[in-house]
Amino acid sequence: MDQHLNAARVHNTELGFNTTRLVFIFGNLATLAIHAFADLDSASQLALSALVIIINIASVLSFDTELKQFAAIGQDTNDENSNYAKAGSSNPWGAFRIFCVLICLVAAVTQVMAINA
Repeated sequence: MDQHLNAARVHNTELGFNTTRLVFIFGNLATLAIHAFADLDSASQLALSALVIIINIASVLSFDTELKQFAAIGQDTNDENSNYAKAGSSNPWGAFRIFCVLICLVAAVTQVMAINA
């Protein structure tokens, strides 16, 4: 019974992570396309910069939440003799969280610099 519950938790967390990943990718691609193809005045540049920052802050918060959930599920399943329990409890979740923060930070900073250059 617990394995079915954990499988549902993993599935829901994976859906959330994939949704966040798509918002991050397509949100940043959309802002890049707007910057590349639109003739922006200073007010529009400010608005686009704010949008970039909002997308990336939301992505950081969501990625962090999803990775915390993956780590919690991995710790909760330590009693089980499943491959997910073994892999989930040994993954460097903190490193993944730092990596997601760095990726979002780099994306935000480089886009804001490009928009306001």
